Amino acid sequence: MLNSARRCLFALLLPALLPMAGARAHTAFTVPVPPWTFPGTERGVATEYLRYLFDTAGVPLKLDSLPYIRVINGLRDGSNAAAVLIPDAERDTFALRLCQVTTIHSGILYKRARYGKLDLQHLSGMVIGMQRGTHALDRLNDVAGVRPYTIDSIDQGLKMLEKDRLDATFLSSPGSESMLVAAGLSQGDYAWLEVAVQPVVIYVSRRAALSQDEAALQRLRAVCDGSGRAVMQRLVHHYR
Repeated sequence: MLNSARRCLFALLLPALLPMAGARAHTAFTVPVPPWTFPGTERGVATEYLRYLFDTAGVPLKLDSLPYIRVINGLRDGSNAAAVLIPDAERDTFALRLCQVTTIHSGILYKRARYGKLDLQHLSGMVIGMQRGTHALDRLNDVAGVRPYTIDSIDQGLKMLEKDRLDATFLSSPGSESMLVAAGLSQGDYAWLEVAVQPVVIYVSRRAALSQDEAALQRLRAVCDGSGRAVMQRLVHHYR
């Protein structure tokens, strides 16, 4: 009876195990920004979700992290097989949208003592940190008088804001609490204005070998649209 049960279990696992046997691992990069990836660790929403997604789908994966712009460029040239990002028309030209996994609330952080409560109609003249390569704050392009300042990372923007070198800076949620804690900033001293709510998707580079493996893509989509939903919800709640 025991041997029979083991054979049944093996038969159930075999479809997922076979694709991984002897297959070369695909390389995917995440951005080392909490809560998506905590620098120097294997923790974070993007890191843990991608590992779950690929492992469950039986697709070999090698994970690492790179600065934001290099993650984008890797999708463009095929050295980055997959990434967790906000979609836009430009990225659609060099990457496939595998599936949507969650939403992200993008906005700006500012000092409460300087501005009280802000809204989009009262940002004229403000110097606002906008992260290089992202379109999360594109809505501010239509607000008269906003003075964008390009930052290379959210951490840089927070440091400049703390020293009053910026009037406000880009910050998104989930992750806003984690970033403030990491920067040593008191949440009570800062306020946040939501600018946009956008989807977050898994992108697969059109130039990566994975994009040509339709069977693997189908398995990844099935996990993403199935058990992956609950996994992402748990991760977002845990790392908010």
